[in-house]
Amino acid sequence: MAASLQALIDALDHERLALLDGVEALGADAISARSQPDTWSILEIVEHLVLAEAAILQGLPPTTELTDRPRSLKQRILFQVVMAILRFGIPVKVPTRRMVPTGQVPLEELRKRWDGHLRWLRTHGEGLDAEGERRAVFQHPVAGPITLAQALRMACLHLGVHRRQIRKRQEGQARQNG
Repeated sequence: MAASLQALIDALDHERLALLDGVEALGADAISARSQPDTWSILEIVEHLVLAEAAILQGLPPTTELTDRPRSLKQRILFQVVMAILRFGIPVKVPTRRMVPTGQVPLEELRKRWDGHLRWLRTHGEGLDAEGERRAVFQHPVAGPITLAQALRMACLHLGVHRRQIRKRQEGQARQNG
C-alpha cells in the first residue's frame, strides 16, 4: 500500500478511536440525549458517521466487485465543493436516506461495524497498485465517483465536522448540569 494511503487510513483510525473512546466515557444517558427535538443525539451522530462511510464505500464489497466509474468535469468540481463544505463545517442536509440514523443501534455495535470498515479499508488498500489507486470505484451521492484516497480524505473531514458537533453537545450538556 502506498505510504500516503496508509497515512490517511491511520489518521482516520486515530480520529475514529478518539471519538469512540470519548463518547463511551459519557454514559448512555448523555449519548442518547437530544439538545433540541429536531437534532440528533450523540449516538445518532456516531451512527450517521458509520452509515455514511459504508454508503460511500459501496457497502464494503469484495474488491473484485468494485467497478471503475468515469468522472465528469462537473463531478470533479462537485467533489471540491463537498470538500469545501466539510472543511468549513457548512451545515447541509444528509444527501441520501442511507445515511440517516435510526438511533436504535447500540454504541458497541457501531464500534464493531466501524472496526470492520477499517479492517476492510486496510485490506483493500494493501491490494492496490498505482493503477488501482487511481480508480474511482467509490460513490458519493453528490460528488459522484471518487478514489480511495478521496474517500479517505472526505471521511476524515466528515469525522472532524461531527467531532466538533459532539464537543458542542457535550459543552451544552455540561452547562445544563453544572
